[in-house]
Amino acid sequence: MGRTTSQLHHQRKKWQPMTKMAITDTIFDLLLEWDLSRLMFIVYLVIISLSGTLVNFFREMVPLPHFFLQAFKYGKMAHSTHVNTLISRLEVPKKYSIHVSGTSAALGLCLLAAQIYRRLYENLYINVFSFGHINVFHYIVGHTHYLGAAALLLSQAPGFDGTDSHISFSALDFWHVIGTIICIYGFTVQNKSLRLLAALRKHKDKNMKEKHVIPQGGMFEVVSCPHMFAEVVVYVGILIVLRTHMGWGIVTLWVMSNQIQVAVMNHRWYQKTFKDYPRSRRAIFPFLL
Repeated sequence: MGRTTSQLHHQRKKWQPMTKMAITDTIFDLLLEWDLSRLMFIVYLVIISLSGTLVNFFREMVPLPHFFLQAFKYGKMAHSTHVNTLISRLEVPKKYSIHVSGTSAALGLCLLAAQIYRRLYENLYINVFSFGHINVFHYIVGHTHYLGAAALLLSQAPGFDGTDSHISFSALDFWHVIGTIICIYGFTVQNKSLRLLAALRKHKDKNMKEKHVIPQGGMFEVVSCPHMFAEVVVYVGILIVLRTHMGWGIVTLWVMSNQIQVAVMNHRWYQKTFKDYPRSRRAIFPFLL
């Protein structure tokens, strides 16, 4: 027997809130299943990759709003024309800026901690910052990156994923050693490169904070941004240590995408600023890009 119009309308109203609740529960379940740290890095990866590709490779073909350029570019590459007041207020000083084994997780966490504390030391005692500013969103990304990376690494580690934790040095294998060596290489290259950059702004104990010159020495002879190359190397090294940790693969892709985009911007700034800039230098990867 057919239903009347009023009955159908009443049934529709009855199911409407239930449908909304079901959708909300589904979204919440997906967030828990993927975990927020993994979702955060996917969002970062997509946004930075798309934005960087537009700025670095399609800017001549696709007119980009000035506020977008100002929000994305920072430091010596900062967008200086048609400054947006709102975006300017959202800037801060640049100087503020599958289950794995317990052994793999512990070693990976130690390498990540070494990277974090070494970068903190370099920011405090080695780097000479200019008076430039960065957008507050870049600042937030920088801080949430390390928190999210540590949380994501531990999310698939024994003791945190509901399985028993067991750490043994006898469980160290070939890939643990290779990954650690790659990380140490990255630490060394990045530290040396940052020291060379800092030395360019110091002369007779006086900081030359606003002067830019062509970097020389070390890996600067082959790439414009060896410190960014080294950042990628460190995360690839940790990925080799963790191997089956799929979440860390997302972190590594995010770091690689971010460093490539920033390195390309730096490289083009050097080429535009210095007419005698070495043509053989690449942006970040020797002989490739």
